[in-house]
Amino acid sequence: MDACDIRARVEELIGFLIGAVRTGNVYGRDHNLTKDAIDKLYSSLRAALSDREEITIGIIGDEVAFEKMPFYEISKNMGKFILQLKTMKIEKISFLQNCEKRELAVFINALAGSIKHHGKDSGIEKALEAGTVKNILVGTIGFGKEPEEPASEINARAQTNASFQEGIDFLKQTLDDISNNRPVNIRAARFVINKIVGSLLKNMHSLLMLISLKKHDEYTFVHSLNVAIFTLVQAEALGLPEGLLTDIGIAALLHDIGKLSVEADIIKKSGKLNQEEIEKMHLHPIAGAEILLETPDVPLVAAVSTFEHHMKYDMQGYPARLYGDKLNLASMMIAIADAYDAMRTKRSYHEAFAAEKVYEEMIKSSGKNFHPDLLDIFFKRIGIYPPGTLVELDDNAVGLVVKANIVDTKRPQVEMLYNSKGEEEKETYIINLLEKDETTKEYKRAIVKSIPISDKHNIPAKYKTE
Repeated sequence: MDACDIRARVEELIGFLIGAVRTGNVYGRDHNLTKDAIDKLYSSLRAALSDREEITIGIIGDEVAFEKMPFYEISKNMGKFILQLKTMKIEKISFLQNCEKRELAVFINALAGSIKHHGKDSGIEKALEAGTVKNILVGTIGFGKEPEEPASEINARAQTNASFQEGIDFLKQTLDDISNNRPVNIRAARFVINKIVGSLLKNMHSLLMLISLKKHDEYTFVHSLNVAIFTLVQAEALGLPEGLLTDIGIAALLHDIGKLSVEADIIKKSGKLNQEEIEKMHLHPIAGAEILLETPDVPLVAAVSTFEHHMKYDMQGYPARLYGDKLNLASMMIAIADAYDAMRTKRSYHEAFAAEKVYEEMIKSSGKNFHPDLLDIFFKRIGIYPPGTLVELDDNAVGLVVKANIVDTKRPQVEMLYNSKGEEEKETYIINLLEKDETTKEYKRAIVKSIPISDKHNIPAKYKTE
């Protein structure tokens, strides 16, 4: 669907939205005219979401807008409606791909009721929570800012990068919320994870490249987001439905929330922890589960996996298991993602492990720390050298991994950046390491090792994230 088509469908959607609200305001929720208006709105929404993960309508000034472009003409006739939304502090309305007609009806009835009572205490978000509406979000411009349209592969990468940053912003806000005794905003978490799931399903390799190449100084936030992505990679490979992917993604995103209850000096300590500090650190899964169990609308799997994510496959680890002899599936996937990201990341107390070293160490723990089948699925999906890894080949040439190979985890697709003499390629090109010599039947080229990316390596601009 091109830009003109999607704008036309969103414009139609806005018209049906206003019509449904006005009809509900006049006739009430149970009237057939209101039900018919919601049916038309739902059909319009499904058409607009046919090839998108979400539709966000925003208020910019005195105009209603989509993807930062106002609808000037229809806004002229929407002045009163726009003013009413502003009064209720609604600057954006986001409809996610899995939105149901039932959720739409709850939203329209809540919005119509609030307008009827002049919006002095809209209670829209409370009404949506009470009606278990998970796929419609309202609020001020912040999480879920209207994305640029992915008209090209480069723009698609930019959108993925924007989704990543929204995840970081959400985690920062979560820290502030908990510090001020406010509940975690699960609706915002759901929005963030839905966008990441959308990026994952469309282009997993670009998403993996992003988290390999992205520069960052905020380990705690970035680590939680990376764990969510690596967990979703596993869940998607298992063929789990999108609704469950979202719940598992939220669980992974919040898996370390209990660390907010641990003293900052312990979290940031560069040296080895003493026994007292270790004992305090080992309490964070319990603290995290308690926080989430008190959080409205949180998926139960989030609390369970937060409690279990440091338990090992052989039931060792912490905290001590009180019952049963099996871990939740999400907990085991999060444990793999957590360990993988921690090992590949430079910290104050250890250097980043090379990609092949991470693989080697985790395989050693298969059947002990990690579920062997899940670990196998994970590495088949991302490869030993995941997208974004700089590698040296057996002829001393250097390239960047751009895509994993499910057939052979050691032989991904590589974009060649430097030749065997160390000279930068004038035009980069992609090689398939599965290619064999017709005579000898031997592989033509192979990876010798991964190498750290440094300032001396010129990564193609299309992959840069800063």
